Parts: sequence; structure tokens; C-alpha cells
Amino acid sequence: MAVSKELSRFTRDALVAGRSREEIAQALGASGWSGPEVKDALNAWSETPFSPPIPKPQSTVSARDFFFYTLTFGLMAFGAGFLIQIFFVLIERMMGEDLYGYAGDLRSSISVLIVVVPLFLWLTVRDQRALAADPAQYRSAIRRWLTYLALLVTSVILLADLIVVINALLMGALTLTFLLKAGIVAIVTGLIFGYYLGDIRKGDTA
Repeated sequence: MAVSKELSRFTRDALVAGRSREEIAQALGASGWSGPEVKDALNAWSETPFSPPIPKPQSTVSARDFFFYTLTFGLMAFGAGFLIQIFFVLIERMMGEDLYGYAGDLRSSISVLIVVVPLFLWLTVRDQRALAADPAQYRSAIRRWLTYLALLVTSVILLADLIVVINALLMGALTLTFLLKAGIVAIVTGLIFGYYLGDIRKGDTA
């Protein structure tokens, strides 16, 4: 929740005047400010015994971050989709099936990965080096939003994959080919989920 400039200025002035956080919270609550607004206003300032109060680091937004992280996340999603498709084709060939008629499409999928994977890895390594040099970049609002979006999408895919498997089992249509494909989707999606979950945790401790 964004803190208004007036509320932030009042909170700072009250802290400078030596008012306790409890007094400030009570005064703001009595004046009609909601609990979350009061909490955010107070949390914006460090509790260290220093005057004037020290502001806590805030999230940042930039056009560069939007371009860089949108491109990186887009390449990840694009590459993951074609990687899964390649595994599907290999599974169908291994099982002697061609259920979807794209068993001859390996070359185009591999061509996509030849372009996408090196670019994605280069951007990721570049990002990790930048974060190691300046951990403040973990506070990029766009980076965090896209990371949580990746976690949301992968969570939905994992849940949908499990539901489809259970449904096929109940219908008696759970074949080995179907199970292998569902497993590939779960593995690829799970790896992406685990990577970005670890990234979020690392950013929280940076």
C-alpha cells in the first residue's frame, strides 16, 4: 500500500518530535487513518534510535527494469513451452505414437531453443552479477511483480497438471504416455517455480 506524502511527512515530524510509535498510531487512528495505512507509514521509518528518523529502502521502478525483466521472463516462458513440446515429441516417438501430429516438428522447436536459451542464460547471468554487485536491485518493483507472476502461473500449471492426472485416473484413461507427459510438465514447471521462489527468498534477505 502506497503511503501518502502528507501521512509520511506527519509521521516523520512526529518521530522527530520524540513521539512514540504507539502515540503516533493512536493519533492517526483517531483521525480516521486505517490500521494498514498507519502500519505502512510507521514501517517506512527505521526503528533505530537516531534523529532524524532514517527512511527504510523503498521499491524502485524504471523503464530499463521493465524492458530487461519482461524480456527475461518472456524468454523463460517461451523456451519452457518449446522444451516441453520437444519432450512430448520424444515421448510419442518412444511410445510409437503421434497423437497430435507434430512429431516431425522437432527441428523448429530446437531452432527456437538454440536462439532463446543462450539469450536467456546471458540475461540471467548478467542479472545475477548486477545483483551481487548491488543488492539494492532486488528492490525493483517490476522484478518482484514479474517474479511473483511467474510463481502464480507455475503454481496454476502444477495444480492443473495434478487435476488432469487425477481426472484421467478416475476415468480409466491414464496411459503411460499421458503419465510421462504430465511428469514432464510437472518437472519443467516445478524447476521454474523452485528457481523463482529461491530468488524471492534471496531478495528478502539481501
